Amino acid sequence: MSTADRAENLKLQGNLCFQKGKFFAAIDMYTEAIVMAPGRSTYYSNRAMCHSKLKKWEMCRDDSKLALKFDALNTKASYMLGTSLMHLLAFDDAVEALQRACSSAEKTQKPKPFQDDIKMELLRTKKHQWLHVQNERLTRHKQATDRLQVLFRAEHTAKVLATTEQGKPQTGIEADELMAYVEHMAETYANDMYPGQVPDYFMCPISMVIMHDPVTTPNGISYERGCLEEHLRRNGAIDPLTRKELTLEMLRPNTSLKEAIQDFLDKNAWAFEL
Repeated sequence: MSTADRAENLKLQGNLCFQKGKFFAAIDMYTEAIVMAPGRSTYYSNRAMCHSKLKKWEMCRDDSKLALKFDALNTKASYMLGTSLMHLLAFDDAVEALQRACSSAEKTQKPKPFQDDIKMELLRTKKHQWLHVQNERLTRHKQATDRLQVLFRAEHTAKVLATTEQGKPQTGIEADELMAYVEHMAETYANDMYPGQVPDYFMCPISMVIMHDPVTTPNGISYERGCLEEHLRRNGAIDPLTRKELTLEMLRPNTSLKEAIQDFLDKNAWAFEL
């Protein structure tokens, strides 16, 4: 048996270990395969998958980069790279990697469910990026607000002491008004964290969450495909809203709605997985 064949057998053993959830054993198998055939991209991306299951994100990132060094169109490697970078808070690089994964998945005609998983991970990464930026903004704003409150109290105390020495009454109205304004602005700033609402027609009538793969019925009602298919399996061929007959064969993809939702999510990262 050639070295390449032995390496491939080790990869297959690693795959079996991975399927059984034995991720450390799988890593050992993939590592041995890499020693025998260091130029095989899939060995690195498979090992990266193991690291992701163990939440070892730096190792996942490093193996993903090695996999892409040997095959720039290794979709799994770009996917794992994006996921690992998201967990390492390198959001810009994560978005770029996942966009490459989407592109390579399309070029290499990967199965649609896998392409959809990558798109969902890209949206999720953008949502985490948005939350991270917003949390940093809120933290800075709170620090500034706290500092202003300290300064206002110090100024108010100084004025009270000064006027007391002069025998004049001190109401503190000006300081109180400033404090009230600062607190109002802090509350407004926090409320602005979510800058809008998701249009109702983007929401699935069954799950009440935003749709990603909408299908429409002969009555013109759109549902999330998975939710509607599950309803039909459980309850029979009945439309959940109109109670009229409805079968899987009667469903049609709502491409225009899907594109509108995708465009909305691209421009409003906060809306994903509300």
